[in-house]
Amino acid sequence: MANIKARRKLSDLYAVGIEVRFDADGGRLGPFKDEDGNKIPLGENEVEVWVQPPSPLQREMAQRASQAARAKALLRARRDEESSKYLQQQEFSLDLSDETLIEYLVVAGSEERRDEAMRDVMANDEWDDLPALQDAMREYQDLDEPPKDDPGYDALMEADKRFGDQVSKREMELVDAERESYSLWARDALEKKASERRIELIGSQAFVTEYERQMQFYAVREGDDHGVLFFESARELADSAEEVRATILEALAAFVTEAVEAKKAHTVAPGSESSAPPSEQETSESSTPEESSE
Repeated sequence: MANIKARRKLSDLYAVGIEVRFDADGGRLGPFKDEDGNKIPLGENEVEVWVQPPSPLQREMAQRASQAARAKALLRARRDEESSKYLQQQEFSLDLSDETLIEYLVVAGSEERRDEAMRDVMANDEWDDLPALQDAMREYQDLDEPPKDDPGYDALMEADKRFGDQVSKREMELVDAERESYSLWARDALEKKASERRIELIGSQAFVTEYERQMQFYAVREGDDHGVLFFESARELADSAEEVRATILEALAAFVTEAVEAKKAHTVAPGSESSAPPSEQETSESSTPEESSE
């Protein structure tokens, strides 16, 4: 028991989160302290929770649950002819012209094409030192404004712009080639490809929806013990009042913004629209995860 308490105390030392209180009038974000810095006692009709970013292990568990939801959605869309998802993807292309179908397929493949363009550019000898450019960018990430008369920074920005321009140019070449290729396809082949893209979209939507649900579930802890999840399951949180879910999202917004900014800081931002891939995935500090799930 003493060891458990010690581990929780150690975990709390590095916990990053915020207090949230609910009453009949809605939810409010903390901290809840008086003028002397003392914690304001919880009201008789108040409920307090602690909201913090999920740990790496919990994010992995959320991803697994989301992959399962994606697989289930894909299976239903492909095989269950009575499901609304199956009917939607079957009817999607019926009233579209060949030109519209082609444009849909070109747009639907934009993410994959972007990745391919980036890989092609990075394969050039000119960008063998891309990791060094990323490291150099980190030296400037904490500055409030760009440095003046700094040759190193100016050279870095020029390289960044050149990389972005090359990626964009290569992407446009791939767009033209893909559009020309689709123009040679028969109508039934275009419809089949569009149907496959629609099914992929259904799967992606199912993944995102479940992932957000799981991440919110893992983010909410007991107010007096941050190592214990407040809700019994992700479904219990999803079924709670809209006011509760909205307040939890508000509490998490600051941490999501910080994570996005941290991720951007680890990339060479493009001169046009592209960017070099981050050297590592974003992470959020959190306490030791509670080993529970739905």
